[in-house]
Amino acid sequence: MKALRNLDLSTLRSFVTIAETKNMTRAATRLHLTQSAISMQIKRVEESLDLTLFERTKKGMETTSAGDQLLHYAKQIVELNDEAWSRLTASEYEGRITLGVPADIINPQVPNVLRAFSQAFPRVQITLTSSLSHALLDQFNQGAFDVILTTLRQPDNNGEVISTQRLLWTGAVDGTAWIRRPLPIGFSQGCAFRNDVLESLNANGIDWFDVVAAEDEIAGIATISADLCIGAELEGSDLYGREFIDHDDALPQLPDYSIVMYRAERSPGSPASVLGDYLKEAYR
Repeated sequence: MKALRNLDLSTLRSFVTIAETKNMTRAATRLHLTQSAISMQIKRVEESLDLTLFERTKKGMETTSAGDQLLHYAKQIVELNDEAWSRLTASEYEGRITLGVPADIINPQVPNVLRAFSQAFPRVQITLTSSLSHALLDQFNQGAFDVILTTLRQPDNNGEVISTQRLLWTGAVDGTAWIRRPLPIGFSQGCAFRNDVLESLNANGIDWFDVVAAEDEIAGIATISADLCIGAELEGSDLYGREFIDHDDALPQLPDYSIVMYRAERSPGSPASVLGDYLKEAYR
């Protein structure tokens, strides 16, 4: 009878986390392990299987074809283990966290964060609200949120800057709206970027007119995608139906913005604090 071999669960968790973060240091931080420890885990499993699971690329650590196959099984094994554990044991982490994030920076990071957090803390319920930065900050100060993200040009001392990104012009894929004069722009009335964009246009003598009169982001995204106008978004934004405009200095340069996090609870180990750590890692 052929001897049975077992895959180590801790090693599989490290393997999955490296595949998700594409970075061994970040994976070690998330798992509260040293980089050398997870490096040794991966080395042992590669030697045991006689396979190469990762290759280093410009984008980070990418799984090989063999790594892709193992990843399919590893995710299922880890998720099944976590589900069984959460159902059979009482968790000290229970309750509800209220999270607020502006719509334009939800994707692609926030869904991945929420999934990872819910797997780690299955008894904590997260309520996500999307709104404008100034509205989220006002409600946070009134105690309505545990954690919020905002996009601010000049953060105050109460917030924690987790990323600074360039503000770039966006338009429809292969669009021409950016060439027109007066320049058609599409920003919601409460958009954090709108005033700076208008000041830049006015300072450079570029006439403009509003195409969007709505308060939410959806109308702006739709009209930009239809090449009826242009907008501006952070360089890390997940664009769908839109692209950053290669305008060759025909449009003014825009200022940098910071993604700033506010946490009501900063006690290490508390669910809200841990969620904040997950968000910091994702936007870093």
